[in-house]
Amino acid sequence: MKKWGDSLREEGLLRRQRYADVFNRVDRSDFIPEGYGKLADRDEPIPIPFGQTQSAPHIDGIFVDYVEPAENETALEVGTGSGYLSAILSFLVRRVVSVERIASLSKWASKNVSSLGRDNIDFIVGNINRICFKTRFDIIISTASFRTEPLFLKEMAKSGGRIIFPLGSFPPQRLIGYKGGKKEYLGDVAFVSIQD
Repeated sequence: MKKWGDSLREEGLLRRQRYADVFNRVDRSDFIPEGYGKLADRDEPIPIPFGQTQSAPHIDGIFVDYVEPAENETALEVGTGSGYLSAILSFLVRRVVSVERIASLSKWASKNVSSLGRDNIDFIVGNINRICFKTRFDIIISTASFRTEPLFLKEMAKSGGRIIFPLGSFPPQRLIGYKGGKKEYLGDVAFVSIQD
């Protein structure tokens, strides 16, 4: 099992040792389909069921480092995918709510995470464009790209909340962050798009 936390820390993508320790703890190979096992140690995206992809580890590192999760916080993840990032977040925050539009993919992710014995992840099936949460979140991470800027995510965040998401219909897309009420451009990325 590759210690992704050590690699991402050495590359300067994870500034806190606590985050690196969690990446070291979660085995990426437990979250990819059979036949792709040898790709788990490569820093590249991996195909997962239903035409989706699991992000390269350096992207997950960028997400986590930017939103700076703390133990007493709640996180919203848009796009559950394989459950790999859900699992990582579950060790870093109090509660994770992960939304996935594909029911079978959400079920697969839940099964992947179950081996870790985590009980602080709520897997929700639905389209983020049509879900209304009564609670607000400290951090929001989207692993799928919005075609237009998702201003409604700001309404889902607590005061002082941190948000990161890809923006654009086709690669290269822009990675956008909000921290302290300030919008930041973080670089170009390539992600699947959110369905309307």
